[in-house]
Amino acid sequence: MIFRLSRPLDIDPGIGITLDIEDMARCVRRTSGALYAAGVRSGDRVAVYKDNHLDCLLLAAAASRIGAVPVMLSGLLPDDSVRALLHRVTPKLLVSDERRLLRTDGDGRLLTSLAERTLCLDARRSDALTLADLAGAPEPSPAPRGNGELMMLTHTSGTTGIPKLIMYTPAKLQGQMARLECRHLPPITFRRQDTVAVFMPYVHARAFTWIYSVLTLAPAKVLVMSDSDPEVVRPLFREHPPTVIEGLPVDFTRLQELASERRRNVFSSVRMFASTFDAVYWSTIRTFLNASGHPFPLWRYGYGQSETGGLGMTFITRRTANKRRDREPGPRTVGRPMPTFVQIKVVDPQTFRPVPNGSPGLVFARTKARCIGYYGEPERWKEKAVGEWWNTGDIGIKTRTGSVKLLDREVNHTPGTSCLELEDVLVDYLPAGYDVALLTVSDGPPVPVVATPDGRIDRERWRRAARGLPELAEPIVIGSADLPRTGTGKVLREELRRRYLTGAERPGTGRWT
Repeated sequence: MIFRLSRPLDIDPGIGITLDIEDMARCVRRTSGALYAAGVRSGDRVAVYKDNHLDCLLLAAAASRIGAVPVMLSGLLPDDSVRALLHRVTPKLLVSDERRLLRTDGDGRLLTSLAERTLCLDARRSDALTLADLAGAPEPSPAPRGNGELMMLTHTSGTTGIPKLIMYTPAKLQGQMARLECRHLPPITFRRQDTVAVFMPYVHARAFTWIYSVLTLAPAKVLVMSDSDPEVVRPLFREHPPTVIEGLPVDFTRLQELASERRRNVFSSVRMFASTFDAVYWSTIRTFLNASGHPFPLWRYGYGQSETGGLGMTFITRRTANKRRDREPGPRTVGRPMPTFVQIKVVDPQTFRPVPNGSPGLVFARTKARCIGYYGEPERWKEKAVGEWWNTGDIGIKTRTGSVKLLDREVNHTPGTSCLELEDVLVDYLPAGYDVALLTVSDGPPVPVVATPDGRIDRERWRRAARGLPELAEPIVIGSADLPRTGTGKVLREELRRRYLTGAERPGTGRWT
């Protein structure tokens, strides 16, 4: 099995861009020696805050190897969130780069003030160590964490404010979450001859379960993408045609121009596309399935949360995707609970009593993979953990066959409608590159925020797209670059509300976000 990187590793640029497992193992051992030489010991917290790449995973593995607890922070987090999280965990060591370390808060304080020591990966600074300072350090003996001990911290998306830090143990992350992905279930898992391409935030728990499945199922080649720039993706995919691609919805959106190319389409060999983290537009799914030259390509959509791992899965065929979204009315099916592993129920948001099949309510899940808490915020965990059940904060419907249909997040839900469904239909009838976020208000119809490449919209085109839909307010039109997103590409609806709907009340409570 070969790993082909889209760019060199930040922690070891000289290692090259084509690696095998032993190359990565040596890198982890060397890095664990460097961390140990920097003073990190078992139980210490090591914060990783850098550009997105596979070496985020390798840094976490190096810290775990010596019993430290990696704290994985997206390099796209805003400064106030990063500072709040670093203050919460008080890391022994912060691993970052000069661009991020130069940032100051309102009082002129640097990030280095929030960690006992700092390791700068790309420059020499008077207030930080460098990898050169630690080169050649002896490799310490492995000292892994116990099954029930805290192993790692990652953060939630932070769509409504400062993210939460989720606590993972080996028993939960390795023993439960990853175990499901390591089963050989053709055609929905990796085959030995596959070339797998992945676009992923490598600080997220999803990256850790993914790497377990890759190492277990051993596809022939893994294309590790640090971003979804079409100019980087095109030549790499032409040289190494992928058969399986996993990415975030925002990655697929950025790559749609490649999927529309007729000559030497780089997706022609793909048999399966997979998306996670957020809803993906129907028009996007259609574009990629039509770009594939495989006779029966599939789109695998996973439903889950960082705190629980996967809760359900569904598949979309090319034939289904080529129907217009409004020809398949109703909330999108996001999957069926995984047998023997996950249970789903839908309850009344006021009483928490189960509602009949087909009725909307809060989605609760019971899974063996549920994590053990929010670091430093036990009260927020108690809001969502109800005995063995987990309050997802989603409003959905459970069908009589057990499938789950998702309407909205509770914080953005208006009874009697589904903003997710309406957004999907609208985007299906608008030009490529348009995005829509509906913001609910208590005293009127949802307010559409429409993001377009040039910040303008043809009002007649908009009226045609909205024809036949429930009443919507006049759209607020912004440029695509002005649509605020999290590090995983989710739209920051609360930020949109702050910018454009000051003082407007919403129907949802937001208690379980």
